[in-house]
Amino acid sequence: MMEKTRVIAAMSGGVDSAVAAGLLVEAGYDVIGVTMKMYSQTRAPHARSCCGVDDFDDARRSAAMLGIPHYVLDFEETFRRSVIDRFAAEYAAGRTPNPCVSCNNFVKLGTLRKYADSLGAPYVATGHYARIELRADGPHLLRGTHAKDQAYALAQLTPAQLSGLLLPLGDIDKQTTRAHAKRLGMPVHDKIESQDICFVEGADYRDIVAELRPESARAGDVVTVAGEIVGRHAGVSGYTIGQRQGLPASGDGARYVTRIDAATNTIVIGREDELAVAGLTANELNLIRPERFNGSPVRVLAMTRYRANLEPAAATIDGSTLRMEFESPQKAVSPGQLVALFDLDAEEVLGAATIESTF
Repeated sequence: MMEKTRVIAAMSGGVDSAVAAGLLVEAGYDVIGVTMKMYSQTRAPHARSCCGVDDFDDARRSAAMLGIPHYVLDFEETFRRSVIDRFAAEYAAGRTPNPCVSCNNFVKLGTLRKYADSLGAPYVATGHYARIELRADGPHLLRGTHAKDQAYALAQLTPAQLSGLLLPLGDIDKQTTRAHAKRLGMPVHDKIESQDICFVEGADYRDIVAELRPESARAGDVVTVAGEIVGRHAGVSGYTIGQRQGLPASGDGARYVTRIDAATNTIVIGREDELAVAGLTANELNLIRPERFNGSPVRVLAMTRYRANLEPAAATIDGSTLRMEFESPQKAVSPGQLVALFDLDAEEVLGAATIESTF
């Protein structure tokens, strides 16, 4: 009898990860369910939270329905260092981080990957709605085939990480996922989808940033693009590029945050047309398909934040730095966010980088 291929299935307690594990069991894999304890809960859970005690119980019950072993592993230290501390540091620096991308890079395909190796499991599986095709020239990361596409969140995974990742939900939609859960007898088939950043626990993220980075809560000036002081702010961590609410009142039209200068503790605001930028520079570069870039500008489609429209741009790689010029000016491009590069068919992710600055 042929030995089954072992897979470590990351089970958060939600329906997506539970069904991903279930489909792998039905496909004949030797599946071990793992729930990662990311942080110590301090508040009562609410409907759209995740990663709490109730979620651990839901993951355990789903694993029991599938007849697979289930373990809860303590990843708090890794998560604090790689996700929470980075989250706070980025906001304190006037940037807008993406903690889910950090979690995928450093926790799910970092620490969990090491755990999988220790058990002789060549694969880790998650419930992301994206696809991976392993071809002769390596892994290809493709968008999910339905509206809930999450390829952007995986765009900074390296080819080696992608080669050891299984994504069973890439070809189905959320409704089909729930139908599978109901068919499999899983109690989470109608569970509300979590929306919040897990460690924020339904509170204000600024509280966490202020606790870890007190300097981010210092009051400072709000100035116009022309340099006129028009008000005060309560801390740079409370603002993101493109924000409209919480700014000084203006009698001559809406104003938006156009720049956050943490060095001078200043928020710069301007009109909507002053939000537009011609391009960006980015670091922490990850190329999934490096052969597509040869030093000359390459025409790509760029996604500068989760679920943003794909915009045509020219991408130039210089060592570990990306320079990108948009074909038409783009608004609300935020340093700290991930920019994902797609091919012109809007199908395949070619790579990604963290936005450093705009111009």
